[in-house]
Parts: sequence; C-alpha cells; structure tokens
Amino acid sequence: MRSTLQKVWLGVALTAVIGLVGCGTPTTLSTARVATTSTQLEALAVPPQSAFKTFDVVVTKILPDDNSGLTHQNFVVKTVKSGEIYNVNNSTTHGSEVVGLHVGENLEIRGVVYKDTKSQGIHWTHHADKPGDAGWIKDEDGKVFE
Repeated sequence: MRSTLQKVWLGVALTAVIGLVGCGTPTTLSTARVATTSTQLEALAVPPQSAFKTFDVVVTKILPDDNSGLTHQNFVVKTVKSGEIYNVNNSTTHGSEVVGLHVGENLEIRGVVYKDTKSQGIHWTHHADKPGDAGWIKDEDGKVFE
C-alpha cells in the first residue's frame, strides 16, 4: 500500500507530465516524455500548431545576444503588412542563428507571439523534434533557419 506522501508525489508528477506534453495530447505513463535538462523541457512544451503565426518583416534593430542559460539571437522587426513592432528571440540553443543578419533585411518568420508589460515579441522560431514542426526564419535568399 502506498503512503499518502507517495500518492501526492505521483499526482504532482502526473500533473507535470500532462502540463508539459500538452492538454490536447492524450498522455499515458508509457508515452510521456521526461525532461532531464532545461533544453529538453522547452522542447517538451511545444505550443499547439494553432499558436504559430507567419509574418513578413523587416529587421529594424540588432540587439545583443543572450548567452546565459538558453542562448538567443535577439533583434527587432517591423511587420510589412501592419507595421507592428516585435522583439524576436531566436533560440540558438534549440535552433540556428540567422547568419549575416542585418538591419533592413526582409525575413519571413514563423513563431509564437507573446506580450509582456513593455513590449511584444516572437519566439519559438526554431524546430522542436524535427525540421518544419514548429517555427523558422527564412532570409531574403530563401535559406531557412530553424
């Protein structure tokens, strides 16, 4: 017979697995993936395909890279269609750095929009398990970074 504490921890573990894999995916103990690093943890929490949006943008500013923890290439873009401004946080831990990125460059970006109190941005611009399954950035020459 399991102790009450063991039952509580089992419940917490199952809740965490369901939350990491996603509410729309049926999860069993035999199909649940377990993260052992922060990189794997982010890959397990892939947003649903409906969360991904595609934008035609122009790069307006190159920001310093974030090299602590999960590394990111950061830059600011303006959408061609609506003129909205987004900070782009392109994970170079999970995906590819956009090589030769410069102000004025036209890109096509597929990612997930987020908003905080100061700005809005696009993240998840990289693949999750295999190329093409999440986000990406396409440069003027048609090269895809994911």
